[in-house]
Amino acid sequence: MTNVQRVTPVLEQAIAALLNRAEYGDTVSIKAALKEIRQAAPYLVASDEELTEAVVEVSAAMGLSQ
Repeated sequence: MTNVQRVTPVLEQAIAALLNRAEYGDTVSIKAALKEIRQAAPYLVASDEELTEAVVEVSAAMGLSQ
């Protein structure tokens, strides 16, 4: 059993800031986004799976996913 932790609103804001750099219609690499998040917040304890889910959720909320 895994203990899934919800990412914080601050992290969601950071993800949104990263996604805001993309132009409309650009493809955003999850791998590149994870790398940027890890570099910006090396202390982060969230797993890659949790971060991937957060990136997808934030991009959907921003209307970036199709």
